[in-house]
Amino acid sequence: MLEAYRRQCAFCRLRHDELLDAAHIIPDSEPEGEPVIRNGVALCNLHHAAFDKFFVGLRPDYIIEIRPDILREGDGPTLRYAIQGLQGTKIQLPRRIGHHPDPGLLARRYDLFRSASKAS
Repeated sequence: MLEAYRRQCAFCRLRHDELLDAAHIIPDSEPEGEPVIRNGVALCNLHHAAFDKFFVGLRPDYIIEIRPDILREGDGPTLRYAIQGLQGTKIQLPRRIGHHPDPGLLARRYDLFRSASKAS
């Protein structure tokens, strides 16, 4: 996974291996949660946690969305630049099209993000 993403966070492009994870789109506890490149995104620790907790969503067209209540917060520079600043940006994709995140899996995950956004 990390090789496919050129050893960088797909959201912020951080290139420190010690801080990078292979984040599942669909968790491996679910039937479609296979450990394959198309079911994952290379993310730094911060963005992996934000993705898992639905602070950040990823649309099937690879555009990042931030949960509306998170966009309204005024917590400080990390929130402002590292999270809110991603709103509307496109992720860094692997060079090989066959390694791009599966749009169908992203659509399922994005629906969960939208549900979390409505609940907040």
